[in-house]
Amino acid sequence: MVRETFQALIGNINSSMTFTVVAGLFILLALVSSASIPSKKVLPGIPELKGIPILGAAPIYLKYGMPELLSRLIAIGTDGISYANVVNNVLVSVHDPAMVREVLAYPEDIASREGNVERMSWSPFWTLRRLIGHSLFNYVGPETSHQRNVFIREFNANKANAEKFIMMTKIAHEHAYILTGEAQSAEVDDIRYSADNFAIALWGETLYGNPEHHVGGKVLSLSRTIVDLAGNPWPSVWYSLQLYLNMVNPGDPTRSESRIRSRVYEVVKRNIIRLEEYERENPEAPLKTIRTLSVMTGGGRSGPLSEFASEFTNLNIFGGHHSIGLDVTWALIELSKHPNCLAKLMTEINSVDIEDFASVNSKMPYLDAVLMEINRLHPTVHATLRVINRDTKLASSPKPVTLKAGMLIYLSYLHIHTSESYWGPTALDFDPDRFLGGYDKSKPFMAFGYGPRNCVGYRFAILAAKVYLATLLNVYRVDVKDHDHVVKLGTLLETTKPVAVKVTRR
Repeated sequence: MVRETFQALIGNINSSMTFTVVAGLFILLALVSSASIPSKKVLPGIPELKGIPILGAAPIYLKYGMPELLSRLIAIGTDGISYANVVNNVLVSVHDPAMVREVLAYPEDIASREGNVERMSWSPFWTLRRLIGHSLFNYVGPETSHQRNVFIREFNANKANAEKFIMMTKIAHEHAYILTGEAQSAEVDDIRYSADNFAIALWGETLYGNPEHHVGGKVLSLSRTIVDLAGNPWPSVWYSLQLYLNMVNPGDPTRSESRIRSRVYEVVKRNIIRLEEYERENPEAPLKTIRTLSVMTGGGRSGPLSEFASEFTNLNIFGGHHSIGLDVTWALIELSKHPNCLAKLMTEINSVDIEDFASVNSKMPYLDAVLMEINRLHPTVHATLRVINRDTKLASSPKPVTLKAGMLIYLSYLHIHTSESYWGPTALDFDPDRFLGGYDKSKPFMAFGYGPRNCVGYRFAILAAKVYLATLLNVYRVDVKDHDHVVKLGTLLETTKPVAVKVTRR
């Protein structure tokens, strides 16, 4: 009866009633699900963040988001682990480096990003799949290793990145000089917008021969929407309600999610048209990277892309450019607050040929150290998640712990990167020197992930950030206007406000 009534009325609910209706139905769902909520501690001896009856910590989760819930769990989990019940879900924070490494090293039959397909967990990776379709993020099975190796060959290998370097520097120069045009100086409202557009244009040229991929702002806007939804708890709640009311089949997108997916497909369609134009106009040119990925996974040298390559075209709308743009943005913020570090970096930039791949890739140790320190203090992906697929003992825990099937395990990179327990009393200070000559491997650093599902393209992203940052600083004196920028924790680690700068030609 509830299902039928809701289905009849859903089209008539106005926006002012939406929150009340959803909250009420969420409580109904909680009551229906309450039989599955443990009546005793599910992790004996492990600190539990207490909530309210039936809902548990759901009010914190839904009002403030996962970052706030995670920070509260970390605060009570002094031994590196704690948990909370959220309706019938158990959310576990694992924030001890050894335990984080153990969880990330689990094979997919023990833990994966989505969990059991039949259970439809509240993993944000399920939301992402509904928005962009199947992708490398949720690949499982024996083919995963081959698919990852295809990416590694194209984006993490020096040979492949060297081949992309001339194109990368060309786009960096174009986007740097756009900032002032013919003028000597200019006010830039948000340097991240400029850095993101450089990264989007770079991906467009790399994959499709489309350096105008950023024009019009559609990709940036769509990507922002996907990022916000993927990290927001409400889509998972809303989806759970619709599943309960038989309004959607498990795994299928909702109507609003389908509209976003259609926007993704429209962007991809335009890129494929541009790729085919490029291939017709340049028949003797090397293959663009998306075509290479296609050929390496069973596609032809022309015509439709392989299934694997097609799925990456969707994924690239969501990911790829954020880390580049945010690395550049946070670097400019920190360098502006630490003029001695900026002076060291400028000395290095002026001493090498920044248009030579070998120099930028391996002869700029201070630039490397700056970006490593940026990724320690400001990791773009500040936390990740695994869903437990079958009961397993957490061997590295000092207390007996059995992680049970269905538990959502959150892993905070930001905490282990900035804790004085691991990095000493200067853990919160910006100090690139700590990475000069390598770094102490006993200190936890996981900005690019860890284990069998670490980032397959981080070398390409770091190279791109190095090229654009070095180009900006070589062409301009960059003055960040405000020095009060602080971290905003959402799906990504961002700034709370635009980063306005003044750029003046040297």
